Amino acid sequence: LTLNGVTKSVVLDAKLNQAGEHPMAKKPWAGFDATTQILRTDYNLGQFAPFVSDEVNIKISVEAMKADG
Repeated sequence: LTLNGVTKSVVLDAKLNQAGEHPMAKKPWAGFDATTQILRTDYNLGQFAPFVSDEVNIKISVEAMKADG
C-alpha cells in the first residue's frame, strides 16, 4: 500500500463470497471482501492527532471476471 509517498506491505484478511460462472456473462467470476487496519502515522499522516484516530480500518469489496483473450 502506498500513501503519501510511503510504501508498506499490508496483510488483508480476505473472504471469498462466491465463485462460479457469472449468470449473464457466462464467464468465470468471483467476489471477495477484504479488511485490514493501518496506522496513519506509519504513512506520515498524523495531522490532527489526537482528534483523529491513528488507526484506520480499510474495507475492500471486489468482483472479478475472467478477461477475454
